[in-house]
Amino acid sequence: MKLEKRLRALEARMLSEPVILRFADGSTRELCGPRGFLLHLFVESSSEDLTPEQTSQLDLIRASVAAGEPGGGHIIDLLRALSGKVDR
Repeated sequence: MKLEKRLRALEARMLSEPVILRFADGSTRELCGPRGFLLHLFVESSSEDLTPEQTSQLDLIRASVAAGEPGGGHIIDLLRALSGKVDR
């Protein structure tokens, strides 16, 4: 029962917390979307049929140098790596 409560709390946080993208010039930008939008963007990132909004989100991710994701996730890092931009 505790695990179920923890999962529900994590889901609630992920729905309400935007991803914060950080850029080389020190600026930040929030990236938000419906539940699971980052995972969906990850799956669709190699597709030729991206929506204009998805294309815009991927462009922001490619331009970013770091990100703060709810729950400490790393989907942004994976998207950046797939696009060929990885900080070393």
